Amino acid sequence: MTDAATIRAQLPATPRELVQGCQDELIAGLMEYVSHPSVSATGEGFPAATDVAVEEVKRAGLTPSVLVGKGRPLVVGHRAGPAGAPHVLLYGHYDVQPAGPRERWDSEPFTPVLRDGRIWGRGTGDNKGQHYAHLQALRLFDEHIGALPCTVTVLLDGEEEIGSPTLADTLRAHRDLFDCDLVVWSDRSVHESGEWCVSHGVRGMLQLRIGATGPSRPLHSGNFGNVAPNPAWQLVQALASLKDPSGRVLVEGFDDGREPLSDADRAAFAALPLNLQEVLGDIGLTEMDPAFNGLSFYERLADRPTLTINGITTGDVDRTIIPDTAEAGVDIRLTAGQDPQTVFERVAAHLRAHAPEVTVTMVGGVPASRTSIDNPHTPRVARAISRVTGRDPLLIPAYGGTLPDWVFTGILGVPSIGLPLANADQANHAPNENLRVDYFLDATAICMELLLELGA
Repeated sequence: MTDAATIRAQLPATPRELVQGCQDELIAGLMEYVSHPSVSATGEGFPAATDVAVEEVKRAGLTPSVLVGKGRPLVVGHRAGPAGAPHVLLYGHYDVQPAGPRERWDSEPFTPVLRDGRIWGRGTGDNKGQHYAHLQALRLFDEHIGALPCTVTVLLDGEEEIGSPTLADTLRAHRDLFDCDLVVWSDRSVHESGEWCVSHGVRGMLQLRIGATGPSRPLHSGNFGNVAPNPAWQLVQALASLKDPSGRVLVEGFDDGREPLSDADRAAFAALPLNLQEVLGDIGLTEMDPAFNGLSFYERLADRPTLTINGITTGDVDRTIIPDTAEAGVDIRLTAGQDPQTVFERVAAHLRAHAPEVTVTMVGGVPASRTSIDNPHTPRVARAISRVTGRDPLLIPAYGGTLPDWVFTGILGVPSIGLPLANADQANHAPNENLRVDYFLDATAICMELLLELGA
């Protein structure tokens, strides 16, 4: 087989020039791909959406397979590279969020349009446009050379938008298919500044429901006030017991196991551009949470767990009643080293001691994941970006959000690096989701350079 250096020499032009030469075809292909709904939460577009993803994998020159488990299928593609070349697993997801209220969109969510230098439609940025860039990079190698610089497996998740509930079990059951040296996932956005970046981890998440039950039905507050216990009061008192007035979490051992940031991580965070007042102003605030004074913006997002009340459901603000039930949704974002089950047990023990009248249920839990920023692959990924853009990317130790990255670092036991390929204002999960065309075209060229760098 041809090695990476020979493949680069045999290409008729640079990756960026090749992409520019077929940009109309690439844009049209992505718009066609986005036009097929694939909403995992509701099933809209399935099972046809899986077939569409399989066809795109075939067009990229890979041998496709479909892994069917208890949920939406995984679509896998594989092609061997030169003997001795590394094996990279490229992860994305072909499912998308529900469109939401149609009246809040400027165009039909699943009829993509090209306007103002952007492709508008559900799934453009999250995540079809991002993994489509990888697939088109593979297709261009196939068409121009008939070979790849390294061995590639593409993994397209059909359930990422609902938490990838079956991904871990499916990977364990088919471990031999994913025996790779490195995972590169493309999701989320470039840095808020617009600069390209390379990411090395995400926080985990623990989701809880905390509930209280009172009378068998809602009661007249005048006829039964001071007689019937009020589950709404029981719930808010239970929630209040979790933090002191300053915002410090009171659950014993809440952040035990947390792996602190390394000196290299802290240096990388310090190098990231940040206009804090602009960030706060954009969300209508003037200062950060005082409970974490002394910590920087990025340390708060990557180096500490959170405890967040997402919402409370009880009673009726328009009726004078004692409600019969009260429930709160709570999430805890976990840092590297924390186990979701252990944290749940500590929260449950705290509530048993301080609010025994409430119940707490674990809805779901995903561990955090972190790859050392000093790993040998990051310089290659960074060079792929700089070859196309002429600029060195930002290095991000970890994101504050959550992705199923732990299945790669935990189950497969390999480094996992994030290569976000969408613009920061993509409006993912919101109306008018979009992908900037210039980012998409550069992303496709970067994906070609990535394989050349990894195979070199």
